[in-house]
Amino acid sequence: MPRGKRLKPFGLKYLWPLARLLSLAGLLLCVVPPSARAADDPRVTSSQEQIHTLETMVAQAPNAGEKARLEEKLDRSRQELAVITERQDLESRAQALRDSREVSPAATLREKLRDIDSTVAAATSRASALAALHKQAAAERDALAAEVAARRQRQGDEEPQAELQEKLFTKGEELRALALESEAAEDEADLTRDAGSLSERLKADESAGMSVSLRALFRAYTGSREQRKTVDRLGAQALELEQNAKVSQSALDLARLQLQKDDDELALLERQTGFLNRDPQVERLIAEQRSQKKAIGERLPFLARQVEAIKHSQQILDTRQELFNLELAREEQQFGDIRAAWLRRLRWPVFTLLCLIALQIVTSRALLPLVYKNETLFLARRIVRYLLTAASIAVLIGFLFDDLSVVVTMLGIVSAALVISLQDVCTSVFGWFVIMAGGKLGIGDRLEVEGTRGDVIDIQLLRTTLVEINGWLGFDQPTGRVILIPNNFIFKHKVFNFTHGHPFIWGKIDVTVTFSTPIASAFLLFQRVLDEETREEFADARRAASLMQEHYGVEDANYHPKIYSHIAESGVTLSLLYVTHYRRTSVTRNRINRRLVAELETHRHVQLAYNTFHIRSEPAAAAGSEGPSAILGPDVSTPPFNTEKPRSS
Repeated sequence: MPRGKRLKPFGLKYLWPLARLLSLAGLLLCVVPPSARAADDPRVTSSQEQIHTLETMVAQAPNAGEKARLEEKLDRSRQELAVITERQDLESRAQALRDSREVSPAATLREKLRDIDSTVAAATSRASALAALHKQAAAERDALAAEVAARRQRQGDEEPQAELQEKLFTKGEELRALALESEAAEDEADLTRDAGSLSERLKADESAGMSVSLRALFRAYTGSREQRKTVDRLGAQALELEQNAKVSQSALDLARLQLQKDDDELALLERQTGFLNRDPQVERLIAEQRSQKKAIGERLPFLARQVEAIKHSQQILDTRQELFNLELAREEQQFGDIRAAWLRRLRWPVFTLLCLIALQIVTSRALLPLVYKNETLFLARRIVRYLLTAASIAVLIGFLFDDLSVVVTMLGIVSAALVISLQDVCTSVFGWFVIMAGGKLGIGDRLEVEGTRGDVIDIQLLRTTLVEINGWLGFDQPTGRVILIPNNFIFKHKVFNFTHGHPFIWGKIDVTVTFSTPIASAFLLFQRVLDEETREEFADARRAASLMQEHYGVEDANYHPKIYSHIAESGVTLSLLYVTHYRRTSVTRNRINRRLVAELETHRHVQLAYNTFHIRSEPAAAAGSEGPSAILGPDVSTPPFNTEKPRSS
């Protein structure tokens, strides 16, 4: 027998039950509601497997009727697969739409605020009513405590005293229940107040819109921090309430268990006594158990009220936590939006500052060297840097502060405070402006302020820097020390400028000749020396003086060598006046002095005068004189006659 004919009946025998099971599974999947389905992917896979099986069965159908029935099932399975696929596509699109639609914290907070229907007035009135009940219960407890104290003073009254103790304890539980209910009412009032304030804040923020400024950014940051603190505080309260709830629930469960045990013990005691068999001790125990059961029964509602009040407080606290968490999320989102917008807005000031920096570099390195040189170039660069720094500060102020009137007011107040507290500093700043605007001082000038002489090497906003000249050296050479002078010296002290107008200053050399020297010959000699040694300096000085005359309109001096004379104690003093550059004062003086010495060596008739003194010797006053009197002469304190008595021989 061929192999295929043997396998065909075997395959049909096991294939038909499998096909029926798959059909039943497909029908079950169709009738299961959408909410009960785990996912669509398994259904699609199962339908595809069922369709594949039915296609195989249709291909192997033994007759036309069975084939038609299987084809009908195959069409239904294909339709079901198409429906499932379309439905899965629709749900995927709906899920994508839900995912793309982001619910903002503000909208969620608004919806949550709508769910709070209580009012502050109702919660306050409820708290007031509970406060009145608490006050009444406190008065009753105080009365019971006074009665217990009164009975405790009497002896032999233990049973009524125990009953009063139970009543007092029950009254304490009632007071605790009323206190917890009052706290729950106050929490409800706080919830309504918080809801009202959050609603007003939400409306105010929505009406004001998002303001992109440093003040708004700081306000949003501080608001988020405050909300974070509130959330943490509510979290701590929630933990405390949870602990109280556990304790109160444990007390309630213990009271219920104790009540049940009292019932069981009372039943056992009642079986031990009866009408015919009465036991006084058992009767007493039964009375105690009934009294205890009664006390626990009276106490149990208050314990339940305590648990309910704590649960109500927990619900209110959970609602408040949810509200403030939503408000925190809204504040953080608002802070993030303002920060992102502020950073986007920061691009223009940064671009402006970069342009100013580039302008400063180009101006200092390329443009200013074309106009200025040396010291003036350094000063010009310093002024340009100050101006661009002021422009940068103005740009930052305009960006950081929207309301410039507030900035002006603040600057006025701060300036007044600075002028009062930092008077010298402010005066130095104004002194810098005076120095820069006046143009009387500059880098490279030689100044003398309060006897201190130096060359200016830097003029900053608060101080001027000098290199000391002369000092302990005695001639015009740098000493190596640097002098820092506050700029307020321009208002407080006399300032001598050696270089203003032109750099030439007058110098003087005093020469004293003897009375026997021909004065006319000395004049001619010294005049010739001055003419020959200072010819170039006087020529340069006359050219510089013409510029000064053009600037001020007056002639400052007649630039020619001059000799003035006056009679001194030891001869005639001739003052030789000359001009020199302020940086070559010592060099010019040294050159003239050397020339004068050389000329005086060749012209012997011109004698220099010098201080002399005459020593006159006189005979000693007495032969036996000692000490200084023998060298310097008689002591002026010695009287003209001898006052001592003669010695006896």
